[in-house]
Amino acid sequence: MNNETRFAQKQGIDAQQLGDELILTDTPKKTTHMLNPTARRIWELCDGRHTVQDMERVIKAGFSITDGRDVAHDILQAIKTFVEKGLVAGEET
Repeated sequence: MNNETRFAQKQGIDAQQLGDELILTDTPKKTTHMLNPTARRIWELCDGRHTVQDMERVIKAGFSITDGRDVAHDILQAIKTFVEKGLVAGEET
């Protein structure tokens, strides 16, 4: 997984909005995941078209980010969690 990898949501994941958060339900696995607004935006960007670099630009433009914050690292950590939970898959470019 690197900054040029593109990620896509796996089929069969249902998403429901609950206030600012997003609830993902993986019915076959019988698991539920609640995403905060930042994780939600990263999830939405896992559409198979955006690289981590693309996501970093979007997150920096849409959220207040502290100077010196390693946004790419944070995005990769969120995606790593998504991958481990079987919510997204990555494809090297």
